[in-house]
Amino acid sequence: MSEAFTVAAQFRGPPGSGNGGYVAGRAALLLGDGPAEVTLRRPMPLDTALMVRRDAQGAAVLDAEGNVVVEARPAELTLDVPPAPTLAEAEAATRWFLASGLSHSTGLCFCCGDNQAPGYGLRVFTGKVEGRTGVAAGLWRPDPAFAVGGRVAPEHLWAALDCAGQFAFAVETPPARSLLARMTGQLLGSVEPGEPCIVLGWQIGREDRKLHAGTAILGADGGVRGLARALWVMPRPVAA
Repeated sequence: MSEAFTVAAQFRGPPGSGNGGYVAGRAALLLGDGPAEVTLRRPMPLDTALMVRRDAQGAAVLDAEGNVVVEARPAELTLDVPPAPTLAEAEAATRWFLASGLSHSTGLCFCCGDNQAPGYGLRVFTGKVEGRTGVAAGLWRPDPAFAVGGRVAPEHLWAALDCAGQFAFAVETPPARSLLARMTGQLLGSVEPGEPCIVLGWQIGREDRKLHAGTAILGADGGVRGLARALWVMPRPVAA
């Protein structure tokens, strides 16, 4: 029997497709709970059963025509996390995000959508941190709806690691459209529902249309609970 992979419409990112971090987390879980590199080859359709193919290198999710939509491979992740803001600074950065209109996907992204109801969207709002360049942060208290067995489910932690990387670039300059292409992530601990966490994103580098960012989730005790390195790609301009 073939193994199915379906992303429900709740977990949307760009219009008509899955949130990159959530999709990456679901794909990583096909390999177990270790660190993984997940490459997003095509937009993930919503409410559509795709097929899983496993091989010696990892796993891939294929559409009905056999095209690879997403693939996951075991990986190693070494990433230096910059100093975290205080809870008060992170909360102020969230207020900045909500006041600035800095959002994407018309506010309906599963991770950062401010038009998503609590318990339906994660509502991870990462904005500008005063006195910091190339950093976005936010205060996040996960809703109990995202917990399994008293802990936030792994795929939701991967999703929470998504958008802060893009916003690390957007808080300094007018936002430019970009899409998550690859995410290498690792979960290092669990998060309880309602726990005050800091979600942090920072710039690593930029090469033409490629943006390299790091993201992290820090728990109430300051410990790193999740970590990711992401590649975002800005589409080529369309000729007039």
